[in-house]
This record gives sequence, C-alpha cells and structure tokens, in this order.
Amino acid sequence: MTERAATLGPVALLRLPQVARLLFSALVGRLPNGMVPLALVLFARDTGSGYGRAGLLTAAYSLGCCLGGPALSRVMDLRGQRSALALGGLVSSCALAALPWVPSAGAIAVALVAGLATPPLEPALRTLWPSVLPPRQVPSAFALDAAAQELIFVLGPLVVLVAQLGGSGGGLVAAGVIGVVGTAWFVASRASGAWVPPVHEDRHWLGPLRSRRLCVLYASVALVGLTIGVPAVALVAYAESTGDRGLAPWLVAANALGALIGGVAYSPRAPHRDPRTDLLLGLGVIALTYAALAWVPSNVVVMGLLTVASGLGLPPVLACVFQLVDRLAPPGTTTEAFAWLISAFLVGSSAGAAAAGSLSDSGRIGGAFLVAAGSALAALAVARVAAQPRRLLTGA
Repeated sequence: MTERAATLGPVALLRLPQVARLLFSALVGRLPNGMVPLALVLFARDTGSGYGRAGLLTAAYSLGCCLGGPALSRVMDLRGQRSALALGGLVSSCALAALPWVPSAGAIAVALVAGLATPPLEPALRTLWPSVLPPRQVPSAFALDAAAQELIFVLGPLVVLVAQLGGSGGGLVAAGVIGVVGTAWFVASRASGAWVPPVHEDRHWLGPLRSRRLCVLYASVALVGLTIGVPAVALVAYAESTGDRGLAPWLVAANALGALIGGVAYSPRAPHRDPRTDLLLGLGVIALTYAALAWVPSNVVVMGLLTVASGLGLPPVLACVFQLVDRLAPPGTTTEAFAWLISAFLVGSSAGAAAAGSLSDSGRIGGAFLVAAGSALAALAVARVAAQPRRLLTGA
C-alpha cells in the first residue's frame, strides 16, 4: 500500500468500487434521522400541543432508536445485514407514515415503535468499510462519512418544510417513504449482501459493553448528544419568538451546514491527525459555539451565523470517535459497538430535547443553549480523564 493511497481525497475515495453506492444509499435511508425530530415538533405544534409534548415525542422516538439499534445490530453481527435492515426499515417507515392519524393517547407509543425498528444503517455502513477498502483507507472513509452525514441534517429539515405544505403530518409521511426507499437501495448492494459476520466462540452476553474503554467513550458521546439534542426544539422556539415559524427549518439546516463545512475541511486531514487530540479540540469548539448561541440575538442574520458556527466542531469529534470505536470493539461485535455509540448519542439527545422543550415553554431559550454548552464541557472533561496515562482510548 503506497503513501499516496493512504491520502486519497474525498472525490478519489468516492471513485473506488462500491464506496459511492454504499455512502449515498445509506444517506438516503438515514435521511429520516434529519427529518423526524423537526417533523415531530411541527406536528405537535400544528395539532395544538406545547413544546413539552413535542419534546416527549422526540424523546420517545430517540429512545426507541437507542434500544432497537443495538438489538438489530447484534442480529447483523450474528446473521448478516439484509434481513434485519429490510424488516426494520419496513416497520419503522409504516409507523412514521401512520403517526399523523394515530389518536393522541397512542402517539408516543407509535413514535417509540418507529424508533425501535429504525434500520441501523450507520453501524452497518461503518462495519462494511474495512471489507470494501484497504486498511489504510478506512480512516479516510470514516472522515468522509462524518462529513457526508451532515447532508442528512441540511436536507432533512428542508424536505420537511416542503412536505409540511401537504398538511401537519406531511413531514412524517415523507420520512417514512424516503426511509424505506433508501434502506432497500442499501440492502440491495453487493457489499451488504456479501458481508459475512466473523465467527467468534468467545462471545459475551454484554457484547461490546464488556469493554470499559468503550464505555468511557460512550459516556462522553452521550454528553455530546445532549448538546446536539437542544437545537431541534430550541431553534423552533426561537423562530416562533421572532414571529416567523417558517424560519425554524432554515436555522436547523444552518446548524447542519456548519457541520458539513467542518467535516469537508477536516476529512483530508483526518488520516494524519491524532484522534485523541482532535476529539478534545472538537469538543472545545462545540462548547464555545453553543455558549455563544445562549446570547439569543434578536437579529436573525446574526443568529443564523452563530447557528452555522455551532455545527463546525461536530464532524471532527465524530470522525475521531468512529476511529476509536473501530479500534476498541471486541472481535465480532463491531456493528453492535457502532450501534451502542449511536444509542449513547441518542440517550443524550433525548435528554437535550426534553430539557430544551421545558426551558423553551417557560421562555428560557438562552438557558437551553447554556445547558447544551455545559454538557459539551462535561463531555470534554470525561474525554480528558479517558486520555490520561492509562490511555483508555488507545487500546493500550
């Protein structure tokens, strides 16, 4: 393997066999991840509910994802990808599409089911990279993945904005349709169908959770998730405070646009950087930029610029975390290890959405962003402890 091969840029990487197909099919199948939180908030508001209920619906969906993802991923680690992804995609999409017609008393339960069955395309994709790429290209693929996934959170809110023209539940129906199409595209790929789980006879019932090093990393990621869970609710509340709720999807997309910029800038550097150092730097950027959002300027242009800035630090953090999870996962548990990473993130995101809903209902939008900044600082503290002489995050 040449040094040049170890430094392929994003465009050259996409030209390699199967890379573009896997990446873009996974992005389409995961587009509901960028749609559902905002679609649930707008659906709740359009049907006369408060931000507290909107936060509960979002939390139920996220909780379902964080429980169902590891379970489906363990099935994939044992039996392969196609059946688990296909069944999950069908059930989740049907639940999302049906949610606008479910009686209010059952809406939270249906949101939970939609989350439980969400096909774990993220861990499936990251498990496949080593099977389709030379080993020294895998860090570049993780970085490209971290950058490209921000398209989900740029395009998702905009798709919701268009879909809402068809009614209060339009965003949820669109998420269901798009999710099942993307999942079908991914599972029809040669790489997904040909992937064979590694055989290991020393499987433990805890799976990847038996690794204390991974658990330390997951704790930090959960705190990052809390930070990222705040904007989906707090930015809608800010938009309504300006008298223009239609501004909300654009602000959510602005946050994701900042992350896309950060990811594109970081991806060619990722193979040459120390993931432990950049993890700490990225968390510091997140903490500072979310603290700036707590100012809550009345000028929407200034708020938009601050929202873009708040997204810059996330992709470097994710790219570093992906590398560390791949390094630390016990043999035969890689898919599940990536799924628990997502679950940790979603646990935090659920808490962040609920906290933001409660604070926004009482008019303390700035307080919601301060909670987000404080959580990022806590994540930084956990990561610093993990990187001390015992070097828990390096596998040493």
